[in-house]
Amino acid sequence: MVFKDEAGFADIETDTVRPIFVLPSFDACYGPFERGEAATGQALAALPEAIRRAVRKEVRRDLADGGGPVEVEAEYRIASARR
Repeated sequence: MVFKDEAGFADIETDTVRPIFVLPSFDACYGPFERGEAATGQALAALPEAIRRAVRKEVRRDLADGGGPVEVEAEYRIASARR
């Protein structure tokens, strides 16, 4: 692990941003994962069918899918420093 002093960084600042994305439907949100897109979708595709169904059901519940648009909150950490 490199510590900030060893790397020569100064004036380190971090911020957390939590945007909310509105997607037209649960399927528009979850479909790419079910098709195996990105690393998360590939991990999902590797699971047994019963577990994939359970994950879909839990995500649908967590997003409060009511048949219309769904809101997904993301979290990004942004860091900056001077060298």
